[in-house]
Amino acid sequence: MRPLVFVRVLLLVAVCGPLGLARASADAGTPGPAAATDAGRADAGVAARLEAAEPAVPSPAPIVEPLPKIEIDPSVAPLIEGRDPGRAAAPVAPAERPYLVIRTILGLLALMVLAYLGGHQRVLSWERRLGISQVITAGFPFVLLGVLARNDDVGILTDPILAELSPLLRLGLGWVGFVAGIRFDTRMFQGLPARTLRVVTLSTILPFTFVVGASACLLFAISEQPLQLRDPVLLRDAMILGTAGAMTAVTSTRPLERGERGRVLSRVIRLEELAGVLGLLIVAAFFRPENQSWQMPGTAWVLLTIGLGATAGLLIYAILQRRSAGADFLVLTLGSISFVAGAAGHLLLSSVAVAFIAGVLLANFPGSYHERLREMLFRLERPIYLLSLFIIGALWRVGDWRGWVLMPVFMTLRLLGKWLGTTLALAHAELGLDAEERRAIAMPPLGPLAIAIVTNALLLYPGGSISLIVSAVIGGGVLTEVFLQLMNRRRDRGSLAPGSAG
Repeated sequence: MRPLVFVRVLLLVAVCGPLGLARASADAGTPGPAAATDAGRADAGVAARLEAAEPAVPSPAPIVEPLPKIEIDPSVAPLIEGRDPGRAAAPVAPAERPYLVIRTILGLLALMVLAYLGGHQRVLSWERRLGISQVITAGFPFVLLGVLARNDDVGILTDPILAELSPLLRLGLGWVGFVAGIRFDTRMFQGLPARTLRVVTLSTILPFTFVVGASACLLFAISEQPLQLRDPVLLRDAMILGTAGAMTAVTSTRPLERGERGRVLSRVIRLEELAGVLGLLIVAAFFRPENQSWQMPGTAWVLLTIGLGATAGLLIYAILQRRSAGADFLVLTLGSISFVAGAAGHLLLSSVAVAFIAGVLLANFPGSYHERLREMLFRLERPIYLLSLFIIGALWRVGDWRGWVLMPVFMTLRLLGKWLGTTLALAHAELGLDAEERRAIAMPPLGPLAIAIVTNALLLYPGGSISLIVSAVIGGGVLTEVFLQLMNRRRDRGSLAPGSAG
């Protein structure tokens, strides 16, 4: 009966969502054809009584003030507008054009080869032996390659080429959200003890609160534009950074996933990912810029996000019922995720959240496609993620000192919140975890979902201080991994020291 309940809920959302949008448009003062006809037929007596009546009660103020008009950052403009209109590219001399074309083709081809090798099993096992298996640290060379390729002296990733590669970044965001949704199988939460929810709640809320408070103060102090404490831009950026800080890398618990304790760790990670996606969904729905074509309440945007994800999930489910295999199944998977991410980006919604909803539905619907889909997603997850990091590196404003100031603050407060939340949660709720498993929850590295959250925010709000948030998360993730590796090696040396066993 569980799949039937899902289908009924989806149909209800798909039907009620457009009705809610129409109602919201009517409440916003946009009259439809029927309203205009009725108004034209109103008699003069009604109009006179309306004029004599008491003034209408003003509509309630919105929950969040509209964001100011976004001024697109020149470094992000190629992804949003195709190319920066204020930065005309210098014409290339005819003698240099063949060299430029060959250099660009060879550079992109080398990038594809490196991304393929980065996802190979031998490379992954080699990284594990070296202790750098976390995706952010392993993918950081691709970020550096993106920074170098965007440099004017190198000239591989020019604005026109970056504009052509922009769908790849959106595909990467949709892929990360879709993979997180596929992992969210509701059957693993059956009989979930309340103590696990307590661990998730405290290990998510405390780092979110710490990072939001500190980042809001820092952004208020170092912002180039004058900000107020109730400024929606300041609140938006702090919430995005706090949401990213609450995420945990799935790979940090894979060596420990055994038996009941491994399932507890998996549940904690899955629920943290759900909290992160919900946070991004809420930010994208309630923090809308003024220079957009549609003006609706935030709740209407939430319904539209859920309805779009549900509709996409049903459509992909119908497509995957075909008995396809091999290259056909790969094309269907790539095309489906690209469609979901593109539709969400066109509506200025979160591609990560919409793809996550579609992935959750496909993970819980019945069918014979589950194993093939998971195998395809996990096999291509690493190469697509590495290619996305290359584009993210091209957007990274390395020269802005404010991002470097946020990095250590983000890392410190995130780890402090994780450690404090886990300590408080496990103080009176014993889950049978040993010291290594407790450390995996209390001191975790940053996951790829955190990078996807801030990158999605960069595409939704391509201006202001969002680039500082991206710098803080990328650099903070690398600093976190370096710090944890140093702590683990120090602990290992201490355990091997003479007399340590006693």
